[in-house]
Amino acid sequence: MNTLKLLAQNPLQGTFQGPSTLFAPSGTGAAAGGTPLETFLSIFLGFFTIVGGLMFLLYFVFAALAWLSAGGDKGKVESAKTQMTNAALGLVVIVMAQFIIGIVSNVLGLNILNPADALGTLWGGTP
Repeated sequence: MNTLKLLAQNPLQGTFQGPSTLFAPSGTGAAAGGTPLETFLSIFLGFFTIVGGLMFLLYFVFAALAWLSAGGDKGKVESAKTQMTNAALGLVVIVMAQFIIGIVSNVLGLNILNPADALGTLWGGTP
């Protein structure tokens, strides 16, 4: 216990240094410091992709719990199966939408998945 007290009272020497520049902002996307609209669009797309993934997780877990609590009632089991299928289809739609947008953006030479860069290019910035 005395050792812990001494360690807690020992002031830290020097300054903290990060482990590397691996996690430093790359200067693209929302980290590019573009206009507020560019930053908003980048965060908006990322936010709703994450929300979609979390909704899948919640919907699927609630369906699994409904299946477990069905008690052998065929109607409740079928309802839970349908709910789990719908959750899985929703996740597939989210993943496929990202995939299709990525393909279309590569074919057109646009960076649709990173609207901050795309809008910066349209408004006369550098890509």
